[in-house]
This record gives sequence, structure tokens and C-alpha cells, in this order.
Amino acid sequence: MSDAGVPLITGTDAPTIPGLAPGFALHDDLDALQRAGLTRYQVLAAATRTPGAMIRRAQPDAAPFGTVAVGSRADLVLSAGNPLADLATLRQPLGVMANGRWYARADLQALLDDVATTYAAAAAPR
Repeated sequence: MSDAGVPLITGTDAPTIPGLAPGFALHDDLDALQRAGLTRYQVLAAATRTPGAMIRRAQPDAAPFGTVAVGSRADLVLSAGNPLADLATLRQPLGVMANGRWYARADLQALLDDVATTYAAAAAPR
């Protein structure tokens, strides 16, 4: 499909499917696209620029996102390495900017710990 010029976007529906966690499931999507033959640049575009462009077409009044530009929503990942060299570097972010709010690695770990605690409590025998 990519060779035919069809725009590809990542999407896991993670919030609606039990057992899939947003972020983690996305990494599996990125890996699958690369295994399918897309370049790392094409894979990253499928997770950033292309979804942003599609949303802008569907919702012209929505804040732009998917690229680093003045006036765009600030959604960024800080990684130790270059994802164009190795997508795996995205699995261990040093920090994340989500809608303009900064989450350091410790903040991200605290969020993961909260999720683990919630799931453990829900799974505990009653």
C-alpha cells in the first residue's frame, strides 16, 4: 500500500482493547511496519506527520500536531538515541512532552507504577 502512495498511519485502539496499553502497543505497530519493509523515516511519519495531516483534513479547527512547528500542539519524545537509526530507542524515553506538559522519565515511571497498582488491585482475589 505504501508503494502505491496510500498514506499509512499507526493505530492500536489500545484504550478500548483490554490488555493493550497506549504507547506499548504503538511500539509493536512501529516494529511491524518496519518488518513490512517501510523505512524508519516512513514508520515515524506514519506515527506523527501523517495522522496529524489526516486529522487536520477531518477537523480543520483542531490544533495542528504531528510536526515540530510554531503553533502546533507540543507532543514530543526525548530519546537517548536517534530513532532514524534504531526505533528501539523510543521504547525507553528520557521524557515526553504531551500537549505541552513535560513528563520526565521519573514521571513516566510513576504513571506506569500507578497503572500496575490499579491492575494488581483489580486482579486481587475478593
